[in-house]
Amino acid sequence: MGLWSLLRIVSQRSLMSCRLEFEDRRLDRASLFPLFDDEGRTRMVMITAEENGRIMLADWAPGLFVRDWAWRNRLRLRFTDLRDASMWDEGAGARERFEDLWHFDPWWVLRDDRYQGHGAVPALQSTNIPGHDPTISGFGFDSSLGRASYVSRRSGESASVGRFKADTLAAAAKRRRAAHEQPARARARGAAAAGWQLRPFWRSM
Repeated sequence: MGLWSLLRIVSQRSLMSCRLEFEDRRLDRASLFPLFDDEGRTRMVMITAEENGRIMLADWAPGLFVRDWAWRNRLRLRFTDLRDASMWDEGAGARERFEDLWHFDPWWVLRDDRYQGHGAVPALQSTNIPGHDPTISGFGFDSSLGRASYVSRRSGESASVGRFKADTLAAAAKRRRAAHEQPARARARGAAAAGWQLRPFWRSM
């Protein structure tokens, strides 16, 4: 990995509790999370604002994110154009919105008290990679945040860094599917048990 490549990588850690500048205002303490698919392509971005406990979303588009020479994080959209996920109701629909997406947050920001009670939180937490693959310890994105580029893994006392590949999240995806299917199977067993009753012996006489 060359020096220029290293300088252009945007690590997830550098997007935590940072200043974000929008076209119409600034957030002084916010975190920015790319939400990307199994192949590492960013589809949305999630923003958590510490000052008011809001969770906001925006579709990713080329040129949306810019980090200038002074390391200022700029988003080329208006703050008022963000979708406020804090107001969503909890339910199956919320999970379907994100079931094919991932984000990386080993700090578990959404577990903070300020975000509790928001309907979208359980669905968004299910996209958090450390909840399904704790060996992944770091993530790096290209300069536009359009694609996951590098992944750090830790095993015992050793650590390694490699490029993000199409199968990087295969194990995590398998565990997430199993976690989602387990409650459905339990509900099916409960329904079957409720519908089954013993036939009184005198009715067979």
